[in-house]
Amino acid sequence: MTNSAIQLMQIDIESFGQFIQKLVREELEKVIPTQSKEKEFYTREETAKLLNVSLTTLFHWNNDGSLKNTKIGNRVYYSKDEVFSKLKQVS
Repeated sequence: MTNSAIQLMQIDIESFGQFIQKLVREELEKVIPTQSKEKEFYTREETAKLLNVSLTTLFHWNNDGSLKNTKIGNRVYYSKDEVFSKLKQVS
């Protein structure tokens, strides 16, 4: 059986706030990807999921010019800037 003890100590409110900020920052860095890890282009499926629309809607947006795609070989991609611009419009 292990002995575990609870230790209580007094700290001032500023130190406690800094401690909480540090913990939150560390956890957010784990969840939110950094700029260097982000993609420059998204596939049709990724774009549809990000914008919460169907592939058909992406097709129509491309045809009417509201969201331009880029073809690389036989594949269709959407640039990160275009996707986030459209995401702001849709929200």
